[in-house]
Amino acid sequence: MEDDTGERSSFVVGFIENRAKEVGVAAFDLRSASLHLSQYIETSSSYQNTKTLLRFYEPMVIIVSPNKLAADGMVGVSQLADRVCSSTRKVIMARGCFDDTRGAVLVKGLAAKEPSALGLDSYYKQYYLCLAAAAATIKWTEAEKGVIITNHSLLVTFNGSFDHMNIDSTSVQNLEIIEPMHSSLLGTNSKKKSLFHMLKTTRTIGGTRLLRANLLQPLKDIETINTRLDCLDELMSNEQLFFGLSEALRKFPKETGSFVTFASSQRKLLMRSWRRIMEEGAKL
Repeated sequence: MEDDTGERSSFVVGFIENRAKEVGVAAFDLRSASLHLSQYIETSSSYQNTKTLLRFYEPMVIIVSPNKLAADGMVGVSQLADRVCSSTRKVIMARGCFDDTRGAVLVKGLAAKEPSALGLDSYYKQYYLCLAAAAATIKWTEAEKGVIITNHSLLVTFNGSFDHMNIDSTSVQNLEIIEPMHSSLLGTNSKKKSLFHMLKTTRTIGGTRLLRANLLQPLKDIETINTRLDCLDELMSNEQLFFGLSEALRKFPKETGSFVTFASSQRKLLMRSWRRIMEEGAKL
């Protein structure tokens, strides 16, 4: 799947569910070295929450366990992934890879923020499913993408009911938030009539993704909202700063790609470094 800039999705998303219709999600963004965790209860057989997340992340890879564990009348996240993202690669990993204890250890070690700041210490038992999904997702990413994530470098967020509101996929479609309703009246340029395309005057890929994320999952954290409003006031009151930043950002359309290099290292480069160190040591 590609976005409007021609860039393929950079998300690897792991899903796991239990018999209580509860779903745990771990979305790893290869481009920005961030991990987004979500856990929620599906209240309908249509899996509206999961559909929304699949359309939000547009993953390049979907990781699931071999056991669907769907309740009666429920399709299960694995089957849903086949329906909603039929062209996306699906990886089935052994259920042992979905280890919530291992996931908690990984998140604590890799997260840039302290566990207490993430709320991990107090919410560990309650949100064990998303931590299990994190264990499998990180394991696959490191093994298949050849990337080692350095300690305390990963941006970890707990989404869903914590800081964001969820809009179900039917409302997203009816409100024409991302894509317009199919209508001959809109003509071939109908894509530009959606709310997303009307507001999209961003300068970077990261800005486009942030706009899309805020439309699909509106922020409800007051502190962050006020900080953004303060930044907006500063830009509106300083015309030189506004246009200066705007021009500067044009030169760095893939700004997150530069940041991620500081948070991860390729295995081959790491092995070369170790080999060089060993060779120097042997000479001594």
